[in-house]
Amino acid sequence: MTIIKCTNLTKFYGREKVAALNGLTLDIPVNCVFGFLGPNGAGKTTTIKILTGLMKPSSGEARVAGEEVSLNSLKLRSKIGYLGQEPRMYSWMKGRELLLFVGEIFGFDKAARRKQADRLLEMSGLSAVSDKKISSFSGGMLQRLGIAQALVSNPQVLFLDEPTSSLDPIGRKEVLEFIHQLKNETTVFMSTHILSDVERICDIVAIVDQGKLVTEDKLENLKKRFSPLQIEIEFEHEQKCIDLENILKTTTIKDFRRQESTLFILPADIETDKRMLLGIINDQNLPLIRFELSHLSLEDVFVRLVGENNKWI
Repeated sequence: MTIIKCTNLTKFYGREKVAALNGLTLDIPVNCVFGFLGPNGAGKTTTIKILTGLMKPSSGEARVAGEEVSLNSLKLRSKIGYLGQEPRMYSWMKGRELLLFVGEIFGFDKAARRKQADRLLEMSGLSAVSDKKISSFSGGMLQRLGIAQALVSNPQVLFLDEPTSSLDPIGRKEVLEFIHQLKNETTVFMSTHILSDVERICDIVAIVDQGKLVTEDKLENLKKRFSPLQIEIEFEHEQKCIDLENILKTTTIKDFRRQESTLFILPADIETDKRMLLGIINDQNLPLIRFELSHLSLEDVFVRLVGENNKWI
């Protein structure tokens, strides 16, 4: 079942001739964590603003949770939650107090507000600090409270704009773990430029660049389509890796890169190139630590799709 459907969404700002969003078409199923991935300026925030009714598209249409997307639609807002890049909360309030306040805004009675606040504090891992002032919260705690706040109304879709971009590793881990468990509650539309976050929690990924959709698929399918086997060769000393790199420049193997003492090679023919490499290593008596086959990371896939000249580098 589809929960978000976009058809040819396009957005021009003012009199600009280049579209910030150019013919975006998406079809997103219910109860998944959807990763909306792209470099800064790709059109991610523009898309979220349109889908949440905060901005009107120049053309195209979209439906979210069965509602036609339109500017300031109350029906749409009753079915969605949203957390922007820089969540702003009343710092003088306590965590529980904020959630109770939001519950009151949504018209919950006193008992329902308390029950919802307790449930979300438990889910977000903030029960132990619920009676502390928000001003004392760490960055990760603030983000988790912001997500909890966006969930008070039990939205069918939760929009998160770069939810981990400003967090330290511990804060990111805590926020990602919270988001990952939410697909049992709602559909999560998460924009980000952090590829490792996508690999950790997303079920479906769309990659956008310069306002255009590059690809959309399940993460596992995306890796199969764009992530062929590569050969990783690690040496004891970086100089030996450099020696092999120089030799490869004279062979038919052209797609390779070095990272310190490890070579990453994208072979044209896996068996032929593997035999050639092992022959060179044996002839040159190069001491190995590791020789193995692996799939490209999502980062490599991303660079191949949106990097300079779409080349693997």
